[in-house]
Amino acid sequence: MEVNHRMEVGQGKLFICATPIGNLNDVSFRLLETLKTVDLIISEDTRTIKKLLSKFKINYQNSCIESYHDNSGEQKEKQIIEKLKSGLNVALVSESGMPLISDPGYRIVRKCIDEGISIAVIPGPNAALCALVASGLAVDNFLFIGFLPKSEEKLKNKLKDLKNIPFTMIFYESPNRIKRLLGIILEIFGDRDACVAREITKVYEEYIRGKVTYILNELDNREKAGNKLKGEVVLVLDGLKGLKKKDFSEGEIKEKLEELLEKKVTRKEAFKNILLKYEIDRKNLYDIYIKIKKS
Repeated sequence: MEVNHRMEVGQGKLFICATPIGNLNDVSFRLLETLKTVDLIISEDTRTIKKLLSKFKINYQNSCIESYHDNSGEQKEKQIIEKLKSGLNVALVSESGMPLISDPGYRIVRKCIDEGISIAVIPGPNAALCALVASGLAVDNFLFIGFLPKSEEKLKNKLKDLKNIPFTMIFYESPNRIKRLLGIILEIFGDRDACVAREITKVYEEYIRGKVTYILNELDNREKAGNKLKGEVVLVLDGLKGLKKKDFSEGEIKEKLEELLEKKVTRKEAFKNILLKYEIDRKNLYDIYIKIKKS
């Protein structure tokens, strides 16, 4: 893909702004300052951003806030780009969290890059990462999936593609469909460790950790007691374990390591690749690496 790196004088800047996922006090000083000073705010849900602006007494006019969502057409995107090119600074926010993560905005960012418009990221809350670090599952390698297909056939096909992934996986799901998803995961993946996180940063923040069967049983018991799961839900699921090769020779490891290093892969990444596939001690792997360097 050819990328345009030009930057015209007088153009505005696009600020990709992460906003609170629940607790409005999670705002940063930089976010508030950005929202105060930009000329235009593009929001997936204008009602949500207005609540944030009102809480922190940031004056705004309806003309300074425009909606942009999945159904916004190409004409809307062209209008936003033209405003940036005319010199206006624009903040892009989603309904909550980091824009573009299971939210619209990618097309605007892509067009800004193509047009040489400057982009800055205002970091902040993200539901997927919050759920991951609180899950108790491995965080060294993880895969964000987001929302899965709603039709059962497409959902099962997608999960079958993910079945042998050795990384922790993160899904977004509706509270009304989480039991269905867990049931299909149990059928395809088996009874893995998981964590259902809900209402992150809010008053009723909760984490249900355990095997998939335990979580399903817990949700069943709650429903029987009239306490059906509510709120925004993130599911964190353990990756496949036990695929590491136990029987191997030093020569095989040496060959694989040399192959990776010849491809200009860093030592750190090469080690990570080998350790994911082989049950080898890191010290032994390092000794093989030293032999390669000496030779």
